[in-house]
Amino acid sequence: MQLRLLAAAVTLSCASWAQASTPVQLSLPGINLPASQQVSGARLSVLYGQTGSVTGLDVPLFALSDTNHFTGIQFALGVGAARVRQSFNGVALTAINWHEGRDQGVNIGLVNLTNQAQGLNAGLVNVGNSMQGLNFGMVNIAQGNALANVGFVNYAERTTFQLGLFNATQHLDGVQIGLGNYAANGIFPVLPLINISKSF
Repeated sequence: MQLRLLAAAVTLSCASWAQASTPVQLSLPGINLPASQQVSGARLSVLYGQTGSVTGLDVPLFALSDTNHFTGIQFALGVGAARVRQSFNGVALTAINWHEGRDQGVNIGLVNLTNQAQGLNAGLVNVGNSMQGLNFGMVNIAQGNALANVGFVNYAERTTFQLGLFNATQHLDGVQIGLGNYAANGIFPVLPLINISKSF
């Protein structure tokens, strides 16, 4: 009887240790060392790493770092990418920043794919649903509302400010400055150099 109780206690303590937060984690395809879904400290992903929640420093090394929740700094070594499925708060410096949920902070990469972002996206290509802040890149595409876009080609369903060679929006709340400007609700739908909304 005592042996059974001891075995049950050891099993429960091992299960709770696996679920407890760890200060350091090495994440490889299919395995986390230690086997925790919460990291409060630093995490290194090699090739592919998936962890539920990371707070602190996340370093993908030639890897895709995959988390549900992230707070802190993501910094890729080599060609690294970061996927955050639900919430991101912090700074991401990776080749590809792929944030599917709520995003608050700064994303710097070759490609930034965001959903509900507040802050700054700086990259060659920035694509998202809504951006309460600045998209700065060669190509900026917002499928919803974008506060400001600065780049060579800018498109947003709705925007307040666009600065680029070519700018396009369905609903302009402010000003477009560029070689070619299209705003469905502009003074004229197509204008060179500058376009403003009818209600500006």
